[in-house]
Amino acid sequence: MEFRFENYILKAFLASGLLSIVMMVLALGLIQLFREGPALRLSIILVLAAIAFVLSASFFERYEVGSIMWSMLVSLIATLILTLLSGGIIYLKSPAQSWEELLSGLAICIIVAMILLNYLKRSLGEIEY
Repeated sequence: MEFRFENYILKAFLASGLLSIVMMVLALGLIQLFREGPALRLSIILVLAAIAFVLSASFFERYEVGSIMWSMLVSLIATLILTLLSGGIIYLKSPAQSWEELLSGLAICIIVAMILLNYLKRSLGEIEY
C-alpha cells in the first residue's frame, strides 16, 4: 500500500498538526525561558546568532533584496526560535506539567494553526491575481 498526499483533508490535517506541534513547543520554550532562563548556554546562543547572521547576510547579498539590518533581524528571530525550541523540548521532558494541560494546549494550537493556514492560503491567492 502506497501512502500518497492526494487527499485535501489529509493534507490540511497534517499541515495544521505539524504547525501546531511547532507552536506548542515554542510556547513551552517561552514558559521555560521565563521560569528558568534560557535552556542553552550563552556561548551556544551567540554561535547560533553568528551562523544565522552570516547565512542571512550572504542570502540577502546574493539576491540583492535586503541589508545588514534585515540580516540582523533575521538572525535575531532565528536564534530566538532555536532557543525556544530547545527550551520547549527540555520543558516537555520535565515532569512539571500534566497531560491534560498539554492536550488542551495542543487542541488550541491545532485550531489556531488551521486558521493561520487558511488565512495564508487566501492571502497568497490574492497576491497571485
